[in-house]
Amino acid sequence: MVVAKELHSASPLSVKSLPKIAAFGMLIGLIYLMGILQAHSLTEKNIFVTINGLSETYPTTSRTVGKFLAEIGIPANQIMSVAPPLSVALSVESIVIVETKPKLRDAIVAANFTSTVKAVADAEAKAEAEVKAAAEAKSAEAEALKPAIPKSPTYVGVASWYKFGNGMNAASTQFPRGTKLRVTNEDNGKTIDVVINDYGPEDWTGVMLDLNKVAFAKLAPIGLGKINIKYFKI
Repeated sequence: MVVAKELHSASPLSVKSLPKIAAFGMLIGLIYLMGILQAHSLTEKNIFVTINGLSETYPTTSRTVGKFLAEIGIPANQIMSVAPPLSVALSVESIVIVETKPKLRDAIVAANFTSTVKAVADAEAKAEAEVKAAAEAKSAEAEALKPAIPKSPTYVGVASWYKFGNGMNAASTQFPRGTKLRVTNEDNGKTIDVVINDYGPEDWTGVMLDLNKVAFAKLAPIGLGKINIKYFKI
């Protein structure tokens, strides 16, 4: 007696195809994990930084120390020493200490770095760090400046800072009190509007505008002492 054998069609998921399916699944999982890690690395962090002895806190999404410093207006070619190194990845626990080249903090702005001013600046920076970080994050869009028609030529020069009240003001020998200027940091492109409310600095200093500390801090870390700017009347 002959017994017929039942024929079975080949399964679409053959044994040979299982390794390929497993590899594909692992690839999808890896892509997903990389996406999570990338999103995490772009999360805004508040970084504590000491620049030429003055300490501040800045919010950033930069991934490395070098990119963070460039973002706040300190390019690599202006740095004399930095810890940790520029290539090190940033984390929420990062503390950055940087010293710029002497040409950025010469005698022109030496008065800003007396022991008394430095002590006051450090104390204020520590007390205001958390409030400043939160306020900057919330008001970033509100502070966006509208286009302005220049009412004068565009000038270039150097700006320093001093403490004179808490407003967006500056001292100038070029413009009378009450003049409104648009000022841009040429190193990072950040822009502010200020009103002239004081006379100075002296012509021999080579400084065109002496920005109030509050105004200077919106363009660059106060530890830089002075920055290259362009500005015009609005």
